[in-house]
Parts: sequence; C-alpha cells; structure tokens
Amino acid sequence: MPRKKKKQEKIEYSNKEEKLKALQKIVRQFNRSHDKELIKFGKEIEKERERISFGLKALDKLTGGGIPVGLFTVIWGNKSTGKTTLTYKIIAEAQKQDKIVAFFDLENTFDPDWAIKQGVNTEELVLGYFDTAEEAMDALIVMAENKAVDLVVIDSIQAMSPKGEQRNKSGTTRSIEEDEMALLARKLSKFFRITAPKINEGNIAVVMIGQARMDIGGFIALETLSGGRGLAHWASLIIKMRRGEKSNAPYTRIKDEKTGKSKKVIIGFDCVFKLEKKKVKSMPEGTEIHLPFIFEEGFEDVDVEMEEVEDGE
Repeated sequence: MPRKKKKQEKIEYSNKEEKLKALQKIVRQFNRSHDKELIKFGKEIEKERERISFGLKALDKLTGGGIPVGLFTVIWGNKSTGKTTLTYKIIAEAQKQDKIVAFFDLENTFDPDWAIKQGVNTEELVLGYFDTAEEAMDALIVMAENKAVDLVVIDSIQAMSPKGEQRNKSGTTRSIEEDEMALLARKLSKFFRITAPKINEGNIAVVMIGQARMDIGGFIALETLSGGRGLAHWASLIIKMRRGEKSNAPYTRIKDEKTGKSKKVIIGFDCVFKLEKKKVKSMPEGTEIHLPFIFEEGFEDVDVEMEEVEDGE
C-alpha cells in the first residue's frame, strides 16, 4: 500500500524580522550547498566598481572614472582613429596598478615600440595569437576561471574568425565564396552568456575594439558596429571614436625659408569620443569630448568641456 505524502507544514511568520532571519538561513544553506555565493543581499555588493583609468583626464571624467572592472567595454570606430593607441594607454595604467594584462592581437598589428611609447611594459604583457574565434574565447574563459589576469584587450572583434567560417562540418576548408551569415554574432552571443559571470566573479576588465562598417540601408549609409545584438547588450560602456573636422586638428607653425613667412602645418587630428551606452556611473549617454591626437606622440592629456548631444544626433 503506497505511503501517503506527508502534508507540508504551513509556514507563517509573526513579523518581518522573523521572515528575514529565515531567508538569511536559507541563503547561507543554498550557497553552502553550491560552494559559492549565488545569492547575496544588497548590502554585500560594492556601491562603486573598481575602475582602470584611461590615462586621460577627460576620458576618465566622461566615463566616471575609467574602464569598469568585471564588465565588458567596447571601443569602436573607423580606421586610424586611435583605438589601439587608446588601449595601450589603458594597459599602461593597469600595469601601474600592478595588474596583469593580456592583449589578444587578432589583427597581428601589435606595435611594441609604439606601445612602449604609450607607457606599456611589454616584458610583462601577455600576447595572444589565435587562428579561430573559439580559441580566443576559450583562452579568455580559462583565464577568467583561474582569475589569472586583471585586464584583457581584444583587438579586434571583427578579426575573430569562427571555425565554421574557415571549415565545414567535414573539416574541409571552405571556399571564400561560401557565406556564413551572422556566424560571429551567434558565437559572440554564446560567448557573453558563458563568460559574463566568470568575468564578474574574477574581477576582470575586458576591452573589445570594434571596427565600423557601413550599413547601406534606407536613404543614407550609416556607420554601425557589427557583432550582433549580444555585443551591444552585454557591454557596460560603448565609446565611439571618430576624426573631427580638419579645422580643429592640432597644428604648429614653421617658417618658410623662401618667403620668410610662417605657415600652419597639421601635426595630428581632432579625435571625437562619444559615449553611446553606459551601465555604470558616468556622464549622460550622447556626451562627446574632443581630444587632440599628435601623430608622433599619441593623445594629449588635456582637460576639456563635455558636449551633451541630443539622442539621434
């Protein structure tokens, strides 16, 4: 004869304090059974995340202190806007804080001389070279699980080539004519779901460089960041970089030996930074700043005014 199920006792609490005390006990037991703190109370969460400075006062002011630790930051824009140079500055600042940094050089364009000029200690910098996107993602996951690094820079998102883009299921090399639509976007979406909790738990800052592409739709061509919705969703900060007007470019004056008159010579460009998205304390989304970039030196560390831009501009 089957046993009757034991009727569950009705639980009642006389007051809020008694109920809260019971919840605290449940949380402790649950976390202990899983060997990690899966549930926390708000008072246990730090009010402010640790930041890594950009090494540029204006950018730290724009972002509320720099790159947030434990989250993803995306820096994107067109070519030759100083994106990689900016990450060298971030790496140098992280190393000043005795942090261990890995640079995933997926474009094979790492310039040790320029990095050193930006303050990077290349002897302590870990460089990653991968054939496929999966290898790069797996490396980051292993580093995060073992809390082996403090900052990872990926240069660039678009250079991450999924294995399925290179070979088909039988292992045969794909023809360049074959189209693998949105394969990277799907891989990135899965990558973020797996790594986000590990990055947060490991207190690792991840900076991903993105290249702009032209989205030819509607009446005008617009610059967009490829990589899928997952990239935009998981990023805590998204900063777009572009070159400003030539009239705003830094210059110097030199004397013309023939005429004896001075003439203006452009020595860099005006770099515009726009805060496109933020999930951390910072200036409002849409805020822009301009910083001079000197061709032979890099960014000038000057304090500038913030320009708030209306949505849609």
